[in-house]
Amino acid sequence: MKQAYIQLIGDAVIPLAGALFFDWSLYFILIFYCLDLLASEVIIHLKSKKTIEFRGINKKEWMQRGVKSGILLLVALAIIHVGVFFIQPGIDFQKELVDFMAYEEMGIQQGYILVPLIAFSAYQLYRMSFLMPARFRTVTMNEIWNPHLISLVIIIGFSGVSIGISQFIVFPDLAYTLAIVVISSAYQLWRLVK
Repeated sequence: MKQAYIQLIGDAVIPLAGALFFDWSLYFILIFYCLDLLASEVIIHLKSKKTIEFRGINKKEWMQRGVKSGILLLVALAIIHVGVFFIQPGIDFQKELVDFMAYEEMGIQQGYILVPLIAFSAYQLYRMSFLMPARFRTVTMNEIWNPHLISLVIIIGFSGVSIGISQFIVFPDLAYTLAIVVISSAYQLWRLVK
């Protein structure tokens, strides 16, 4: 459980530090969250696989939820990009992604540090909160998948609201970053104390 709180703090501190001290753009921060989202997608499949292997549950339920999650993930990623386009018209997504991976802090390109760090952190959380306490022995597919699916729906909803608001007013990147961090942290905290 301690590892989950550490990850929660990291998920909030990294984007805020990037926006406040390293002049990261909104899209830089969203790339960080998208990478975290992709890591979560992989981990949820690892949880399902381990649970099914241990308990002999039918794979059909895993596959159905995996397809639903995959579709929601693609919709979330697409709507995030549409939202950024409305907030920052003319953005070159490919250039921004390359800049994100090549961004240097302390002489080291971020892609070599941040991407493996996100993957390692997600795997460690999986190990500490799922494998070591042997949650796969008792957890249900609903308990594995529902929080993840809800988070994808929240992301889609927040992105949709941002697109709607951006038709009338565009806030500074920091305002969007704060909203993302607050909503993400609140949902993760709610899941931890639930």
